[in-house]
Amino acid sequence: MSAKTRSAKSAIPIGKVPPALLRRLLDLPRKTCSDLVLPPALGEDAAVVRIGRRLVAIGTDPITFPTPRPGFFAVHVNANDIAVTGAVPSFFTLTVLMPPRSTERQIVDLVADAMQAADSLGIVLVGGHTEVTAAVRLAVVSVTMFGELRGRAPVRTGDGRPGDAVIQVNPLGIEGTAILAAQHAERLAMRVGQGTVRRAARLSIDPGISVVRPALLAASRLKVHAMHDPTEGGIATGLREVALASGTGVRVREPDLIMLPVTRRICAELGVAPLGLISSGCLLLTVAERDAAPAVSALRRADFTAARIGSLTDCAGEFLLETANGQRQELPCFAVDELANRAV
Repeated sequence: MSAKTRSAKSAIPIGKVPPALLRRLLDLPRKTCSDLVLPPALGEDAAVVRIGRRLVAIGTDPITFPTPRPGFFAVHVNANDIAVTGAVPSFFTLTVLMPPRSTERQIVDLVADAMQAADSLGIVLVGGHTEVTAAVRLAVVSVTMFGELRGRAPVRTGDGRPGDAVIQVNPLGIEGTAILAAQHAERLAMRVGQGTVRRAARLSIDPGISVVRPALLAASRLKVHAMHDPTEGGIATGLREVALASGTGVRVREPDLIMLPVTRRICAELGVAPLGLISSGCLLLTVAERDAAPAVSALRRADFTAARIGSLTDCAGEFLLETANGQRQELPCFAVDELANRAV
């Protein structure tokens, strides 16, 4: 086998690195200390450190997809990662890498959009970096977000327990649907109508891609065990991440998943699997079985769409999807998000 062939076979697909590689990276020797309360771990999108008497959540995530509003998305995605630990996102840094021939107006608009998103959440910009570089073909925006915990300990992705009810808050695929509508507006308009395309494009604003409010409500008022916001790889990947991090299995009923009709229609037109579509704006949480109905009721009273969609099981590594006719099958696995995987 030639070196070129070996290189091609070992190439990593576009998107988040596979869990096996991530485990290798996390197992590399590194310095730690007692003030690192929530260290890097599979499925955990933010760390928590002790600074004096305060517990501070810190998270960072770049926007690399060709989104219509990268600054807006970067702020909300990172604020979500902080909120699901039970912390209030408060400060952020902003790094913007722009491709050659970018204009001053493009840079100003991108940063202004990020600032507007931050203002809507009460988050303060504290620094960052901006440059034009030939290293990128599209705008790459990276945010590092900070927030102080409200409680005495962080909520973890990996604290789910066998027998827990899995609750979904807000529809899946909101972010991906909005991006698909922007990317393929002309094609979709001819197939589903301009009105449908406009509704889809506005999903990032209404209902929006923020889970800060429901996550903080859950952390402070519900007996929540684990929380996670599914992003790349969609809700299917998010469910797998909760189960893997918790050392459990997961069983989900497909008819109970919350999905907007416009998402279903656009995904069908473009040949995209909605369960693997980037899903900022959706929240997953687990609670004890006895607390499931009260938790769903509390979330609905706060005007969030919420539903019990399944359970964590004691069969670690088992990921099941129950269809409308009662058949059980493997929960789809998306090594690459449908947004990047489909040449639509």
